[in-house]
Amino acid sequence: MLKRVMIAAVVAAAFSAPAFAGLNLGGTAELNFVYDKGKTEYTDNAWRSGLDRAIVINIDGETKLDTLGSLNFRVSQKVAEGDRTPAVGSREAWVGLTGDWGTFRGGRQFLNSYLTLDWPYGQGGFWELAERDLGNWGGSGKVTAPIYMSQSLNYLSPKMGGFSYSVQYAWAEKSNDAKLREGATTDISLNYAAGDLSLNGGFLTAKGVNNFDGKTDQSDKDQQYYFGATYNVGGGLLVRGLYTGYEHKSTAGDKAKGSDLITGLTYSWAKHYVKLGLLHRVDKASMLTTRKDFNLVKAEYGYSLASNVVGYMRVSQKKWGKESMGKGESYTQFLTGVWAGF
Repeated sequence: MLKRVMIAAVVAAAFSAPAFAGLNLGGTAELNFVYDKGKTEYTDNAWRSGLDRAIVINIDGETKLDTLGSLNFRVSQKVAEGDRTPAVGSREAWVGLTGDWGTFRGGRQFLNSYLTLDWPYGQGGFWELAERDLGNWGGSGKVTAPIYMSQSLNYLSPKMGGFSYSVQYAWAEKSNDAKLREGATTDISLNYAAGDLSLNGGFLTAKGVNNFDGKTDQSDKDQQYYFGATYNVGGGLLVRGLYTGYEHKSTAGDKAKGSDLITGLTYSWAKHYVKLGLLHRVDKASMLTTRKDFNLVKAEYGYSLASNVVGYMRVSQKKWGKESMGKGESYTQFLTGVWAGF
């Protein structure tokens, strides 16, 4: 009896060990102390303070296949964000295949172009480049604003002479009756990297994805495009710049569009770095919205506390145009925090 039990245990171990060999647990943890002042739709003119935290846990798995390369997956959960706890499954959850031919994924994923706008071009805290402005619309037609696509198919090509591309398709993001042809989002991006130069460009279209003027219409159309470049000057200096334009068209005939232009630089030495950036937004209002033009300047200093831990301080100054929401008012923020990857 004991012999049969031992044999069964050995067989079970032989079959189960490879399944867990490619399983990895990782993530990030971030804590910030925020001190800000401004008169906007969400703040008054008095100074206020608070804590902002973000904890992300990623579970990644990979298993080699006899053909086609390997099967991989990711389950990602943000367990804390600001003063709230996100719902389970609100981040990434996808399954994919990877081989010499590239990577194909299906499931809940970031938009590829969102990731590009967020990093490297949005580094230093410029989340407004890829997202809405302070939770408001802040960019009529910006397809990257929803960040994730819950029903998404995604192909990422291998690098070919410095070039790579990706094609992503998602459908029925906010429809109770999920159909392939409704609520479609398409994200096509092209990247090039050679030596110290990197180039990025993309084009996105969507139907019924963005919640414009408080309504979601599956026939409303949005489109967005962008092109950017980063260059390593040398001596620790990196410069970057990107332009993105976007437009919204409603079934009622209402139109609104805007554009963002961002420039920035990063200078690093030893364990230190300094990041400076300027974001200029032009928002051409529709009949249903008010203008939200603004200039946003941010400066950040950081110090590496360990190979995967950074402490930093950031100051932000935002000023709206005279014809836009705020009518010349400004918003100031001081932030200090620590970020760790594990």
